[in-house]
Amino acid sequence: MAKQYASLEAIEHDRRITKETDEEFLYQLQTGLLLALKERGRLNEMQYRHAQDRLNQQRRAYTRKQQGGTG
Repeated sequence: MAKQYASLEAIEHDRRITKETDEEFLYQLQTGLLLALKERGRLNEMQYRHAQDRLNQQRRAYTRKQQGGTG
């Protein structure tokens, strides 16, 4: 049985998505894309972990910046 992947059914409440207004959505989207690349063999385990670690670091840095922190 072939794997089934997500597909776009419809777009509702169409609006611009930005990091400032939709940080969590964008993070989950990027995480999902990394996992899909790994599952399809485009990233090996080490590449996937490195990319996910970098994404997490970027998220923490952005969160600190939004909260007014310096590091």
